Parts: sequence; structure tokens; C-alpha cells
Amino acid sequence: MNPPVSILSRGARLIVHNFGLKLLAVAFAIALYLIVRSQQVRELNRTVRVRLHTESGILVIGPQERIANITLRMPDTLFTRLPTEDELTAEVDLRKERLGKIRVSLSGENFPNLDRRYSVVVHDPWIDVELDRLIQKKVRVKAVLQGAPRLGFEIDRVSIDPPDIELTGARRDLASMESISTIPVDISNLGPKDYSAQAGLALDLEATIKPATLDKVTVKVSFAEKRLLP
Repeated sequence: MNPPVSILSRGARLIVHNFGLKLLAVAFAIALYLIVRSQQVRELNRTVRVRLHTESGILVIGPQERIANITLRMPDTLFTRLPTEDELTAEVDLRKERLGKIRVSLSGENFPNLDRRYSVVVHDPWIDVELDRLIQKKVRVKAVLQGAPRLGFEIDRVSIDPPDIELTGARRDLASMESISTIPVDISNLGPKDYSAQAGLALDLEATIKPATLDKVTVKVSFAEKRLLP
């Protein structure tokens, strides 16, 4: 009489019996699952950076970088990873564009670091850009004083060091510019001793003009006693 077969022995026999075929069936099921998953597409909405590239000596009026809203489409698989910020940065080549106001289009071709398996849909594909030539020019510096000297004294002389300063900026902003003012220097209740102070330049934040070298000048103010009228 044969001894009774335990439940564990029966379970092991079921697993081992035709093990190769069972393993092959599992591998086939996994492969089929991955194939089905690879046909599915995952979409992701993102706001990305757009970098504008120009020739040397050509300036973009306004922000040098822009933003764009895109929809990123990618295979929905177990191995799909999200792109990095660098991969989702658009590069726009403006080196062959004419000066002035232009409009350029943005597409998936502007994402050179992005995996080609991914596709990009740009919601608003047009970017308005203005290009101008970058020039340098030396202009006079004008001191702006604020307040009044001490009672009984008046301003005798104002000197600026250096008296001229080199600026850089777009030709449209700088070509007709002959001078630039300082940020107001407060001389309230000063005198009779000379007064000297560092003063920044009053730059228009909306313009492209910037100092080429120095961004401050020295303003020196001399005082004298007020002359009594005869």
C-alpha cells in the first residue's frame, strides 16, 4: 500500500510538472502586456523655457528667455521616465533672422535634447521677437542733487569723476542719447565742508542700456557762503 501524498507534495508536483512550458507562458504573458502598454500614450502639460540665440553683436529687445505651454506625449510603459528640465528647454536659432520685429514658430524640432520617441504639441507656437544691433557709446554724466544746503550756504561747484561713461545697448535706445543722469544725491543741510558721494546711474529699466564698465561715479559738491545782495 502506497503512503498518502501530502498537500505540499501535490502542490510542488503541480509547479514542477511541465515547468518549462509554464515559464514560457508567463514570459509570453509579460511580453504581451508590455506590447499593449507600449501602444498607450501618456500626456503631460508643462510650461517650459524658450532660449533665444542670436549672433554676436545682435540683441533681443526684452526678455532673453521666454516661456511656452506644451503638451508632451510619451509612451505609457513601465520604463518611461519623465524628461528633465534641460530636455524640455526649447532652443530657437535667430542668427539668420533680419533686424527689427519678427515672428518665429516653435515646434518639437526646437527641443534637440528630447528623446525622439516623445512628441511635443505647442499650444501657442508663435513668438514675437525684436532684434537690434548692440552698440557702445560714451556719454556725459549729469549730477542730480536733492535738497538744499545748510542755511547761509549755497552750491559753489559740482564735479563728477569720471565726467563721461561708456554705455552699451540697442542702437534704437543709445544712438540719440548724449547724456545720462545720476541717481539723486542728497545734500540737505550740508556745508561748508565739501561733500563727496558715490552715485549710481539712473537707467531706464525698460530700455536695453547698461554700463559697459563702471556703474557708479563720484559726485563732489563744494559749498560757499551765500552772497548778500547789495
